[in-house]
Amino acid sequence: WRRAMFPSMLLFGWVMPLIVASGTVPQRSGTILLKTRACTSALHCQLNGECDIASGTCVCDSAWKGPTCGDLDIDTGKPSYGNGATANTSCWGGGPPVFDSETKKFHLFATELAGHCGMSTWGRMSQGVHAVSDSVEGPFQRVDVVIPTQAHNIFYAYSPTDKKHLIYHIFGGDNPESCNPYVKCTNGTTPGANGLRPPQTPWPKPTCPIVHSTSIHYSDSLAGPWQSAGAIKMAPNMPSYVGASNPAPLIFPNGTVLMMGRSKDVTRVNGTRHYNHNIFLYRAASWNGTYEWVPSNGVNGAVNVGNGKVPTEDPVLWRGRRGFHVLLHSHPYLSHGWSLDGLNWDWSDEITGPPIVYEGADHERPRVALDANGDIAALFVSTMIPTFPGDDSSRLQVYLPKPRN
Repeated sequence: WRRAMFPSMLLFGWVMPLIVASGTVPQRSGTILLKTRACTSALHCQLNGECDIASGTCVCDSAWKGPTCGDLDIDTGKPSYGNGATANTSCWGGGPPVFDSETKKFHLFATELAGHCGMSTWGRMSQGVHAVSDSVEGPFQRVDVVIPTQAHNIFYAYSPTDKKHLIYHIFGGDNPESCNPYVKCTNGTTPGANGLRPPQTPWPKPTCPIVHSTSIHYSDSLAGPWQSAGAIKMAPNMPSYVGASNPAPLIFPNGTVLMMGRSKDVTRVNGTRHYNHNIFLYRAASWNGTYEWVPSNGVNGAVNVGNGKVPTEDPVLWRGRRGFHVLLHSHPYLSHGWSLDGLNWDWSDEITGPPIVYEGADHERPRVALDANGDIAALFVSTMIPTFPGDDSSRLQVYLPKPRN
């Protein structure tokens, strides 16, 4: 067995067993209290720093800043994979990268648009690819395709009990590229597209079925081969409003999985858009076990994130030095939630995130690499990067914490 992890770094799953704290996290108390008086605990610093009781101020960890340690303190970013980093491809997120001590390489598994197409074809042309780099931030060089179309929202995890490398994703990932032809794509763009909107000309009809599911591929080696485990097993009799799309797994040393998933984002009431409380929590005894819904402390048993005014999707879940964290896509930036026990959550409505690259851009599919303290060592997001007005090219962008004196 080769232990695949960062040198002196932690990855998802390489954390202490889940400890359920007594009581619950005060809902929304952190940001509300700090608007009126001094902090009294790390909860008021979003678990991203310590509260200096003497001064009543938060002392923030690396990668965070601000009065409640809720603002990302990161550099201007650079391309990691896809358009601008790797020629002729578009990428819509992936990771976190994993270090292989034998090859001395960092391995990235990411969503790439097949056929050199752009993001407007994501619903039929997404595939999982393997890329490598000498550093955690990249740029990563493409090795091969590991999951064919249709496979989106690629998320790497590791199961220590059976030593399996895992890729969680949406859709079935069981069709060859030829099933969904779009033959005129070049340079990671789709001619005639407008951002995420497909070209106005009629698309060729898919010649193979596209399975709408949350699925897992697994392998004994980072080099593959990868095999499909099919759709994850969801417990029966769950409410119709819960969902497990865009899965974010956290695997513990005993093999237990804590996973966040997403349901429907928006409900229209009398023509007005309302953002749903749509992030739900699941637990399974193992990655290939049955995923049971764990009601949390939000509306309708959802995770207590979101306020009905901004979207919350694309969770990335991890355990840091003081507790659990989640970053979410909250268009066009990110938002942050925190928890002592992983079950009861607090969330800040003060949106954070990297600066947008251009007007109309977006930051989605966040992933984090962690250092030995459980702090963010690198933040990865997917973003649209047009090379000319109206096209739909995209890439994986990486941001590092700003150095501190």
